[in-house]
Amino acid sequence: MPAPQRVGEPSLVARIAAELRPEFGGEVIFVDPSDPIMGGPVCKVGECDRIGVLAGMCKAHHLRWVATGRPEAESWASTAPPNIRWLAEPPACKVVGCRRARDDRDLCHTHLLRWRRQGCPDQQAWFADPGGPALRRGGPCRFRGCGLDAEGEAGLCRTHRSRWIGRGRPAIEEYLRDCEIFGRDCFDLRRMPPLMRIEVAYAIQRRVDERRTKTRPDLLHRLLVQLPESGVTSILDRSPAEWTAALGFSTRRGSIERRFLLDAIGYITDLIEGVGWDAEYPRDVWLLRRIGYPGRDTAIRFDGIGPMWLRALTKRWTRWRLSTGIGIATVVADVRAVTLFAQSCPSLQRGPEALTREQIEAHLAHLAVRYPDAKTRTGQIGTLAGLLRAARQHCWEPRIDGGVDIYREDYPRRMLGAPRALSETVMAQLELEDNLARFRDPRGRLIAKILMATGLRVGDACRLPLGCITRDEQGAPYLHYTNHKMRRDAFVPIGVDLAAAVGVQQQSVLAATPSGTCLLPRPTRNPDGHFGFSPATFRGELAEWLRACDVRDELGQPVHVTPHQWRHTFGTRLINNKVPQETVRRLLDHSSHQMTSHYARLSDKTIRDQWEQAVKVNVAGKTVAPNSGPLAEAVWMKNNLARAQMALPNGYCALPIQRSCEYANACLTCPMFVTTAEFLPEHRRQLDATRTLIERAEQHGQQRVAEMNRTVEKNLLSIITTLDQPDSCGSRCASCDCTTTDTQGAGHTDAR
Repeated sequence: MPAPQRVGEPSLVARIAAELRPEFGGEVIFVDPSDPIMGGPVCKVGECDRIGVLAGMCKAHHLRWVATGRPEAESWASTAPPNIRWLAEPPACKVVGCRRARDDRDLCHTHLLRWRRQGCPDQQAWFADPGGPALRRGGPCRFRGCGLDAEGEAGLCRTHRSRWIGRGRPAIEEYLRDCEIFGRDCFDLRRMPPLMRIEVAYAIQRRVDERRTKTRPDLLHRLLVQLPESGVTSILDRSPAEWTAALGFSTRRGSIERRFLLDAIGYITDLIEGVGWDAEYPRDVWLLRRIGYPGRDTAIRFDGIGPMWLRALTKRWTRWRLSTGIGIATVVADVRAVTLFAQSCPSLQRGPEALTREQIEAHLAHLAVRYPDAKTRTGQIGTLAGLLRAARQHCWEPRIDGGVDIYREDYPRRMLGAPRALSETVMAQLELEDNLARFRDPRGRLIAKILMATGLRVGDACRLPLGCITRDEQGAPYLHYTNHKMRRDAFVPIGVDLAAAVGVQQQSVLAATPSGTCLLPRPTRNPDGHFGFSPATFRGELAEWLRACDVRDELGQPVHVTPHQWRHTFGTRLINNKVPQETVRRLLDHSSHQMTSHYARLSDKTIRDQWEQAVKVNVAGKTVAPNSGPLAEAVWMKNNLARAQMALPNGYCALPIQRSCEYANACLTCPMFVTTAEFLPEHRRQLDATRTLIERAEQHGQQRVAEMNRTVEKNLLSIITTLDQPDSCGSRCASCDCTTTDTQGAGHTDAR
């Protein structure tokens, strides 16, 4: 891509130069090995101050170590000499008062000739009194760190002058600069054109200021050699795609250099085009880094929305939503949904007046074909409804017809999905310590333990602060975290084992990065430990771990596990262990019981077990034992289905599902009738009514009617007597733990 400023190029140079600090303004940028961005671990050789890039050594010492046969590294490094020994000040002439470099016999060249002319007397005495006039003092040698006198026009001492001549007498300034940077880690930008040089220097400075990505000289050496040979004067003279092709970058080769070049282009364009809302809002592609959001290349694109009025409305709506704290991913998805709506309604080009209910209905039809999944389609429709609602609420576009809206009936019906909790067969494998030990990264292992033990969302777990353990007055540990979805702090109790594992991780973080703020810092682009572990990275590690552990379900099939399924499993375990739903809601930090019921669902086994806790009796007042054996579960499912058809007012029918009943609804004389204590009030009312019928029948001489009702009276007395026993749950089932769900009774139909 061409440089944005060709005529005003000097002004671009001036703008960049004004941003550069002195340490980045020279042709050579020297590196402090202790710098977390430009530097790294110092070479193991004690007197070497270069970065240890290979086996803890600088490149020069690593080559020498390999040449000696790779001995034990620590002992070899303790005796190895530094790389810059020849750059030290040369030895001076031993004649008292002489500051010239030695030539031979511990004497400078001039004193050596004088000593030989005098017949080579004893040197020790001669050093003190060489005879003749003292040598004329010259200026200091121009070589950095050399304090000897210069000799000759080059301004160097004899030793450094000899080395300069041996190099072919290059330009003296270039030679001195080469000597200065020899043995030191630095970015050498001398070969670059002036504009390109300050662009690269500015990019290095920005990288250092951001404190995210390692930018060592050895990582960029090849790029800094290739750029001057590219034939351009600015990195903006080519587009990123052109640079990738010209320099031979690929996803596997040159990724570090390519990323630096892309960042450099971004830094310079940001400087030229400006940052902040005033500069970015008018554009049709918003780079989020320019408006204060993290991300290098993340953008919101409005250029796919053809109608200009709709594009302007969407941009205003998007800015407002970002200001209210809506997440980036949600906002980007909303803009895509509006883009799809604009593309499916070409007539909107005529203006806001062209938006009609008919067009919305046509768009709904397109969505039904394109997105069969009701959940996805609901999101698309909800976006359009939100845009129209905000436009009316804030009077952003008064030309839109007030009758154009999205109604509740426009949304597809969503079926309640199957429970997402993992089975206990799978969880037993996931919680096995031997399997957890197979996690490649200790941070990933700790995240998995936290998710299984607390039900946190993976994003909240990855961003836990370093000091996330809180204890109550009894010393019980709690995990203090931020519920980012609800934007509030929350606490969840944890076990002592998990608290101990968190403590070990805290000590590990403090040892690596004393200024760290995250319990689980990301391993890359995070020298200060201020950025949390990436959920995407954890998902990748989780998939790798599942393959390594060969986790399988009840059918022997490999299991696919998502981090969020552990949240469902946590809630389901609690609710099936009789934890009150309000407690489960608070542990999951939900705002409504409806959401908690979506996560925590009772299993059929729990319902069956709770029903068996209730007392069930037949018409004779005898306790009915629950079904057991191989067919127990099948009977349970059959009875669940039958009960769904019709319930009796005072109990349940244990007959199989059928179309006829020989007792003709005379349930209290039917041997298949069963009941529980919850129906005691109805039984007492029926007993009173039955006794009244018996009394009237005897008064009118209806002995057959009285005899039939005495059987009913006898059965009712037996039922009431049994259900009134202290070990039954009585009539308190509405408030106790038992659940009056039948495991034996079947439905009672009108067709019997």
